[in-house]
Amino acid sequence: MAAKKEKAAEGEKIYTIPLRDAYRKAHKKRTPHAVKLIEKFLKTHTKADTIKLGSRLNEEMWRRGIEKPPRRVRVKVIVSEKTAKAELMGHDYTEFKAAKKKEKKDIKEKLMERMSQKAAKKEELEKQIEGKKEKPEDDKVDKTIIEKQIEEDKKERMEEKAVTV
Repeated sequence: MAAKKEKAAEGEKIYTIPLRDAYRKAHKKRTPHAVKLIEKFLKTHTKADTIKLGSRLNEEMWRRGIEKPPRRVRVKVIVSEKTAKAELMGHDYTEFKAAKKKEKKDIKEKLMERMSQKAAKKEELEKQIEGKKEKPEDDKVDKTIIEKQIEEDKKERMEEKAVTV
């Protein structure tokens, strides 16, 4: 792993890191392995305990996907208090934070969401057609009355069946 080191301002070092060893891995493991190679390279050369990669460097590594990381990367490293902050050459260091994972909804939740949206659209359409803003509460039918009526209808049907049999 030979690398070129150029002079820069105090506390800054510029490295060209070879990543050709990443191509020895399986296709779907190359870019993560290349990131590990960068961290390993910087630990040995800067003698820092923690390595932080900048957002531009991360974007450059993942730009062509998981299968094709770059063959080499030019990196500017700033070492301070046993931490090395690496960023792509020509850019200032900006901290990289991984995006939070979105919670996946169940099928039932998705369906309820869709149904509620459709119901809301339907209500709006009905309001426009009728020209009414809302129905008064007096017109609303009590659910218990409907349930009692349904039970009575069931009893009548059962009686009719019993008589016919």
